[in-house]
Amino acid sequence: MTSALPDPGRANERTALAWQRTALALIAASALLTRFTADSLGLASLASVGAAMPLAAWVFLESRARYAHDAGTRRRSRSRDGRAPLALTLATAVIALTEAAAVSLR
Repeated sequence: MTSALPDPGRANERTALAWQRTALALIAASALLTRFTADSLGLASLASVGAAMPLAAWVFLESRARYAHDAGTRRRSRSRDGRAPLALTLATAVIALTEAAAVSLR
């Protein structure tokens, strides 16, 4: 007979992996955008990569720390504060503005 309660470790792993995939997608999207807009924007097209790389690295590291905390080590003294979603939103906005600038210059 199986237990009615779900395994608490599975949801934590899925959440951590989803944030890691998001960080990788952010890097990939900014690299593709840089590749496609380099002709019309020149060096300004690197703005999306410049914003995305440190933010994606931070989101990745933050997801690992959250996973370790929620998995039982409880190393973190502070609660979640929404900085990772804010960082992702800012990087996405920079990518969108870079693309908008490239389209308007064509």
